[in-house]
Amino acid sequence: MISTTAKRYWISASALAFLAIWAAVSLLVDREIILPTPWATLLYIGRLLAEPAALGAIGATMLRVLLSFSINITASLVLGTAAGFVPKLAWTMDPVIRVMKSVPTMGVILLSLIWFNSETAVLFVCTLIVFPVLYSAVTEGIVNLDKGLMEMHRVFRIPPGRTLRRFVLPSLTPFLVAGVTSGLGLSMKVIVAAEVLSQPGRGIGTMFQVERVSLNTVGVFAWSVIVILLTALVDSLLHVLRRRSRK
Repeated sequence: MISTTAKRYWISASALAFLAIWAAVSLLVDREIILPTPWATLLYIGRLLAEPAALGAIGATMLRVLLSFSINITASLVLGTAAGFVPKLAWTMDPVIRVMKSVPTMGVILLSLIWFNSETAVLFVCTLIVFPVLYSAVTEGIVNLDKGLMEMHRVFRIPPGRTLRRFVLPSLTPFLVAGVTSGLGLSMKVIVAAEVLSQPGRGIGTMFQVERVSLNTVGVFAWSVIVILLTALVDSLLHVLRRRSRK
């Protein structure tokens, strides 16, 4: 078993090696418009975080991520649990889920721009891409429930609400945590990608487009790093959730 200290050492060493390679290649290229240096990117991030407009863009994107994810997790819990217990519903949902998993993300974004305004388009795209991931996690958890314990609940006529709270939801927790881990990271990527094309009033994707139009490569790198840091922060919070779910 690898110790936590050893893991942190290797992670830190990997990050430093990546930064060293990035710095070396950027110095070799010596053209900031193609590849800015890590320190130039870091300085630009510092300037961005001091601007209210940039903070507003970050807040708007995170709000969209949380809103869309709340919609997706609620819908997946309701439909996934029902499909897990009702085979006919699962068969009905199967082709829908397959189509949602197969549809090209860019095609969904372009169609949503035709059908909806910029705000609704972002939420629609995220729902269409992320919902199948969460739905599959819930249905898998229901299918893997202990059938013997379910039969015992029926034999002893335990109320359905109590069975749901005390048995079904706790049994679903590992599957939900895995789905949430994948779904949140995917939500962040999809939301930002949709914002780049839909151009809402405020958002990280909108800022990406502003930097691109200005040919500001440093700005594109800076916003990319900000998204990476936000995703890492969410992953850290989910890691705490995973540890608590195991307990």
